[in-house]
Amino acid sequence: MAVTRWFVPLALPVAGLLLLLSRPRLDAHWEHHPAHFWLVLITALLSVVLANLSGEAARKLGDARLFLVSLAFVTSAGFLALHALATPGVLLENKNTGFVIATPVGLVIAGVFAAASALDLSPGASAAVMRRQWLLRGIVFGLLAAWGIYSLANLHPLDRALSPEEAHGPLYGLAAVALPFYAFAAVRYLGLFRRRPAAMPLAIFVAFTLLAEAMIAIAFGRNWHASWWEWHVLMTLAFGLVAVVARQ
Repeated sequence: MAVTRWFVPLALPVAGLLLLLSRPRLDAHWEHHPAHFWLVLITALLSVVLANLSGEAARKLGDARLFLVSLAFVTSAGFLALHALATPGVLLENKNTGFVIATPVGLVIAGVFAAASALDLSPGASAAVMRRQWLLRGIVFGLLAAWGIYSLANLHPLDRALSPEEAHGPLYGLAAVALPFYAFAAVRYLGLFRRRPAAMPLAIFVAFTLLAEAMIAIAFGRNWHASWWEWHVLMTLAFGLVAVVARQ
């Protein structure tokens, strides 16, 4: 019963997205670049810090599952911050491809960590993950730094703006790659919660479901419309939920 109560609210974001896409007049337009820059950047950076603290807790506990979860959230929040930095008219004069695809690229990479965290790791595999924790963190922050430098330097092929028609292909492709990872992880954490009811697996199940829905909204939403702002909200809710439960 505790799990069933979550299904209706978790279905609301997709239902809302379908409504906005089917009724364009309801899909309100709000384009304010400075507001987007600061709101998204601050939220993303706070989420990176909180996820990294969860990783430190996992290191002290020797918990490979929690460590991989923290990497998933560091990655997705980090690329969301890069999306904010590439906001046109703030640090960059014009729109570029980095602004469009930074977040979905981050969600794809984070999905790999999410799915890995949901596996039943043997004691040996868990120990191997924890021995390589600094390497894994280094890879994540290295990717973030490389993407940020490349995107902000306006280098090809991220230097030009994508039209909505051109963006559909890459966004659909990234969503098709990411969604199976999040679906697998969400189902596994739901099963874990059913076997051993606790707040953390339930929170991770909900958070990964929200990130999957955010990926759908990224692929189908209209830029600077409510359907586009929706995925920003969904990612913030996912980050906040896990951070609150982890702190408790």
